[in-house]
Amino acid sequence: MKRIFVKYYGFSETERHALDTVFRLSESRETVYSAWTPETTDAPDVLLIEGDSWEAALALANPEHDELKLVWVGDDAPGQVWRVFPAPVKWSALIEILDEEFAPLTSHGLSLDLDLVHAEDLEVHFDEADDTAPQELEPAVPQRRVLVVDAGRDERLYWRAKLAAAGLYDVDEAASGAEALALLYEQPYHLVTVDLGLADMDSWQLIKAVEASRPVVPHLFVTGSELAWHQGVRAWFCGAKVALKKPLHPGQLKELLQNL
Repeated sequence: MKRIFVKYYGFSETERHALDTVFRLSESRETVYSAWTPETTDAPDVLLIEGDSWEAALALANPEHDELKLVWVGDDAPGQVWRVFPAPVKWSALIEILDEEFAPLTSHGLSLDLDLVHAEDLEVHFDEADDTAPQELEPAVPQRRVLVVDAGRDERLYWRAKLAAAGLYDVDEAASGAEALALLYEQPYHLVTVDLGLADMDSWQLIKAVEASRPVVPHLFVTGSELAWHQGVRAWFCGAKVALKKPLHPGQLKELLQNL
């Protein structure tokens, strides 16, 4: 196992909590990311700075940071920066960049099996006073209608059979992102499953549309034949509580559907 320490300055409590959660999720991989603290015996590998924070100038002036890879979030990045991200930063994008630099090319740990992600593992707890917490603008959808989005006919039939076994018979199918968008605009859904292998559009574009749809879609599943670890994290940030790697495991899928 290879552990990479990230020393960071700035960011809100909510952002720090989300970053620490992503670090914790990496513990099952060959390349692990951890927050550096003064108690850490090893030196940090990466310096992460929020450019608008009051600590930014102090961190840049510290000569101990000269040899670290500097990741800057925000505008007016200094000349010695290694990577720059716009604010607010997407932590999944940060992990993807770190993997390119630090993860072994032959690492099998790059893919994280998220077939049964527990809510306590992925949930970010927002402070009650934090107005950045997402709010449901409308009540949850009362009916249990399901939309299955997958380019493969056999995969859609498999989903329909498993949904029926779980008592979910009201199912719509979409073989493309365009079909799925049309259905989303027509009616609300209790569960939407989106596969990352759509041919007509970027699947993440559709996932964002599901996240933004009103009434709110209570349950979003993301599937993929080669579901990388950072994609599972990205799916979580886009509102998915579950990321499923194909081929789908029947026992795990049954448990997930029974808990809807």
